[in-house]
Amino acid sequence: MIGSRENGPSSFPPAGAHLHLLGICGYAVSGLALACQRMGYRVTGSDEDAYPPTTEVLKEAGIEFAKRHTPKNLERWGIPDLVILGNQVQGSNSELESVLASGLPLLSEAEAQGLLARGRLRAVICGTHGKTTTSSLAAWMLEGAGLDPGFRLGSTSRDFGMTVRLGDLSSPFVFEGDEYTTSALDRGAKFLHWHPQVVTMLNLELDHPDLYADLGAYTRPYQQLLDGMPADGLLIVNAEAPAALALATRVSCRVETFGLQTGSWRLSGEPKTENGQRELRVAGPNDLEVALTLPMFGDHNASNALAALATAVALGADPLRAAQAAASYRGAARRFEILGEVAEVTVIDDYAHHPTKIRATIAGARQWAGPQRQLLMVHVPHTYSRTKALLEDYRDAFAGADLVVLGPIEPARERALAGSVSSADVAAQVCGTEVVLVGSAEEAVEVVLRNLTAPAVVVCSSVRGFDGVAGRLLSAIGEMAHPPGSSRSDRRGASG
Repeated sequence: MIGSRENGPSSFPPAGAHLHLLGICGYAVSGLALACQRMGYRVTGSDEDAYPPTTEVLKEAGIEFAKRHTPKNLERWGIPDLVILGNQVQGSNSELESVLASGLPLLSEAEAQGLLARGRLRAVICGTHGKTTTSSLAAWMLEGAGLDPGFRLGSTSRDFGMTVRLGDLSSPFVFEGDEYTTSALDRGAKFLHWHPQVVTMLNLELDHPDLYADLGAYTRPYQQLLDGMPADGLLIVNAEAPAALALATRVSCRVETFGLQTGSWRLSGEPKTENGQRELRVAGPNDLEVALTLPMFGDHNASNALAALATAVALGADPLRAAQAAASYRGAARRFEILGEVAEVTVIDDYAHHPTKIRATIAGARQWAGPQRQLLMVHVPHTYSRTKALLEDYRDAFAGADLVVLGPIEPARERALAGSVSSADVAAQVCGTEVVLVGSAEEAVEVVLRNLTAPAVVVCSSVRGFDGVAGRLLSAIGEMAHPPGSSRSDRRGASG
């Protein structure tokens, strides 16, 4: 880690200035790049970890970027007026070192997002699980209520087609909270830069063990976030998440709660399934009761919807219009995203990479598909540190699946830890579910095809998509069902 810096500006340069983004291909950073381009800035960047879909999106927008970090990038397109630093860029990065040595104005991605939202009503939706879904749904509810919200998400909203939007400067701004480090120069949590008036806390469970040794350490930045709340602010907290609820006892601002069974916002009856959607009756503060149609299954998503509605209302949305907007919500990319269906087999692309998320995803898939359809999961664990720290939690994580195809661990930033734990260790923990180990996406497709019995659902869960295994699998099933020369009239595209 490089020492502290003193070249962080307090505002953005005027429109037309040149912004250069280090780590431009990350979801949040690429979203910021596109937003800045729409604001009239000239945007360039660099990234040594460039991969689709963000690379294609940047190229389509005409944003130039280098696939290698080097000090020469700071002159390649002219000396930038401001450099923005993404979280994945390491402190030893030569391009970053050159920025610091030259004294060029420098902001982290989180700081830049905070500056763009300054002066607006801001909400941070945070917690271990469900942040992206809840944040994108809250933004969609605000949009449906006639507002023009800004947002910063960790994945692409399929409704808005972007990860970052400025929106109308008089409308609220929704941040998907992120407790991970801000940058190589700032080890504090990203969400500490956003100073919200509304915080929505979904749940708290140990994650990112490469940073946080235990749950106490993990919750510390959340406490810092709440300590910074204004006296007239609002904390919306999950009444059914004990660790999150415990933090609520220490705040001085107003508190609302949500939960399936109890809370200021709660379900007033059992959810019903109608036309492939979940029909919820929601009871809110001041005897409010609204109907909410949710095109997502699973108790976790019902809970997320309550949190999103409470947040949207706190930010000024009419409750009825916000609830109505949920029916047309398409979700975030790779959050239970239905890629397509062919020959009675549905392929779903999902981001689940924590045992709790996997458990919830399978439960939702089973609720959606019913008990009779075969349910398979292709899964890739994410990072050695997380896999090792949560190894025992995999014991029942796949309960409800008929078969799990387990690929090698995705190391991300932890390639140096190879050998400390493996997918074979995960498989050895799993009880009650058949697990097949594979070494590649190609092998995973072969295993699924050999074991597939329609009607079936295949959920592919990983952070980076495991070499596009979901799309490859859908194509392979199509080829198997419809050999060359046969009709493909029964094949359906993405839905849900």
